[in-house]
Amino acid sequence: MKKFSISLFILALFFAVAFFIGWTQFKVKPESVGVVTSKTSGVDKLPVENGKFSWHWQFLLPTNAKLTVFSIKPVSVNKTIKGELPSGTLYTSIFNSQDAFSYYFKFSISLTIGPEALVELVSQNKITNNEDLQVYMENAADTIAQLAADYYLKKASENKSFRPESVRREDLLRNIKIYEDFPEIELMIFALTESKIPDYQLYERIRGQAFPDKSLESVESVNENIDIVEEGENENS
Repeated sequence: MKKFSISLFILALFFAVAFFIGWTQFKVKPESVGVVTSKTSGVDKLPVENGKFSWHWQFLLPTNAKLTVFSIKPVSVNKTIKGELPSGTLYTSIFNSQDAFSYYFKFSISLTIGPEALVELVSQNKITNNEDLQVYMENAADTIAQLAADYYLKKASENKSFRPESVRREDLLRNIKIYEDFPEIELMIFALTESKIPDYQLYERIRGQAFPDKSLESVESVNENIDIVEEGENENS
């Protein structure tokens, strides 16, 4: 009987140790997501989330598995897209005006990513650690700001009375198709906080006088000398 009790105790201890080794949930803090990768199974399709039970047998094999933890706190940034129309400086000097053909757009952007989408990014080798994820989110914010600015400039060149503030968020996102480039991103906040549209009517008139055989459509790009400016520090909240 004594031997049986000792054997039962050893067996229970073994299962307890095995359970603890494979128990991944407690290693992930709130607002974070873990992704398990292993030599035997590759990238696990189920994310490890705080508050949701998860256990992985892959950790029972020494050096076989790894848990990588990512922060999914929203990334909040301010972006400024600025530039001028082609030959804008020259035309400004001809007209003897100040900054008539420059433009800028200031955006407030907040985005995040869901647990399942995070696993997909790891599976596609787009990210391998939390630093990669932050860079990925930054690139997404840059792309969103740039595409939005391009859309505003295009609409302004077609309609001289166009105002960026009149565009609804849903219409903008449908036109810039950001989810084709970053389908995993969840855009929580997108706001145009300040803007300056170039004077296209004046630009066409001066350009027509300088180059009467060319039209605005023949310009290589309306986005000459573009800069993407990040204002202040990122805010993870």
